[in-house]
Amino acid sequence: MALQWLTRWRSAAVREDHRAPLRPKRQRIERYFECNWLSDEGEEQTRVSSISPTGCYIDSRLIVPPEGTHLQEISVALPGGCLTLEGTVIGSTPGTGFAVRFTGVDRQARTRLCRLIGVAA
Repeated sequence: MALQWLTRWRSAAVREDHRAPLRPKRQRIERYFECNWLSDEGEEQTRVSSISPTGCYIDSRLIVPPEGTHLQEISVALPGGCLTLEGTVIGSTPGTGFAVRFTGVDRQARTRLCRLIGVAA
């Protein structure tokens, strides 16, 4: 009985994998960078653990803004100098951190982020 169930489960998993569209993998770098961010509550000092040309993940155990919060200023200490951006929280996990999608990224900032990640701008 268990063998029949396992066989059916595996077949269903294989069929679902064939039907599921492949999501393009986003280019990002998993590395810690010091970070300051500014919201309506004030300035916080934390760190970024993952960054891409379109967004980042900010580690923050104490203050995690809710999804949809606009961050007026995100300053990330990158090699070659600090980069200041703004963004919107797109996902948050209390006690861990939150994901941010950058908004209004100018050409120079995008170029720096792409070089850091190692992709074409």
